[in-house]
Amino acid sequence: MINQFKDWLKVRLSRALAPEIDQQLGVNQKLEEVRLYGVAPWYKENFWEPPVQLALRDLCRPGHVVFDVGANFGGLTTIMSRMVGPKGVVCSFEASPRIVDKCQRNIVLSGCSNVQLFHTAVYSKSYGTVPIYLGSHLNDSIYTDKQDESATYQVSTIALDDFVEHTKLVPELVKMDIEGAEFDAIKGMNKTIKLAKPHLILETQPEDTNCLNFLKEAGYISIDLNTYQIIESPQDYPKGVGIRNNLYIHKDRLSEVVYNPPFNFEQYAFLEATDFESTTGGSIYLKTPLILDKGRYLIDIDFVAQGKDNDLTCGVRVGKKTIFRYHAYSNLLASSYRDWVIHLSETSKVNFYFEFLNGTKDHTLSVQGAKIRKVTNFYHQSTNLYI
Repeated sequence: MINQFKDWLKVRLSRALAPEIDQQLGVNQKLEEVRLYGVAPWYKENFWEPPVQLALRDLCRPGHVVFDVGANFGGLTTIMSRMVGPKGVVCSFEASPRIVDKCQRNIVLSGCSNVQLFHTAVYSKSYGTVPIYLGSHLNDSIYTDKQDESATYQVSTIALDDFVEHTKLVPELVKMDIEGAEFDAIKGMNKTIKLAKPHLILETQPEDTNCLNFLKEAGYISIDLNTYQIIESPQDYPKGVGIRNNLYIHKDRLSEVVYNPPFNFEQYAFLEATDFESTTGGSIYLKTPLILDKGRYLIDIDFVAQGKDNDLTCGVRVGKKTIFRYHAYSNLLASSYRDWVIHLSETSKVNFYFEFLNGTKDHTLSVQGAKIRKVTNFYHQSTNLYI
């Protein structure tokens, strides 16, 4: 009887979660897909892109209209939804046909009744089509660097200026992560930028200055959300970094936000390799937790790793509660995710951790030290009343 119930439940879940799937796909495979591409329940912590999320929590206020361009599977849409609240509106855009259903599912399961998802490519003009090339994961793009690759889909386009004019929804903030097509989308919202001067959060490659130059000319300043440095040229990024997320604030609106340079940094602590210890399973922790006053901190972790066949989480805990986390294989984390940002609402005892999951390990993982700086501008910044 129990086995029959389990079989029935699997079928019911499969039909409820994805009735459109090819029937040749097994139920277990679809349930595994749901597990992989789900986001944390709304009542738990969401660690999707922590530095970007922190800025969204600071800038998305109750009642705001905000846009999530390149919503992926909804990790930041759900945060924006909670922050703008029941009187706010979130317009999310996802172009990829193989991602949009996962995004919609997560929006519904998170109870985000103030979100409308649009399956279209945000571009420089409306009523056209663009190709969609598949990425290695959920990172599909309208561009490819492979000369002989064929597009998997063709998707219709929309310019945000046309969308704003049609809906009369003027954004306070636009978060944009569309795999290299950000400048195309920015050109399609030139009128909105000039009239409304929304805050912008854009993913960018350090060497790509198209958006930076365009928005500087429009009166914006650019802030690297991992370092809180003003970005005026590629030389202002740390050496060797990959993808960055920049916050753009118009000069006319600086007085409205706490992101108002110059930023003041206070050296708080320096840690050495001897301040960390390893366990028999290869995980690494601080020997003695740090006591940090309330406020915002930049944590530059110096660690190295060569392994790619492992499952590693690393981040910051206050007591047993994780407040910042990255999750990938060790080599990727060591090469691209070494500058962390946290905000504490009160004096706290914090620990840094590197934990391997699912029985994996990497003997090349080594933590060399860490530098902790406080951004004193944020001392009086309140944290969120709710998740």
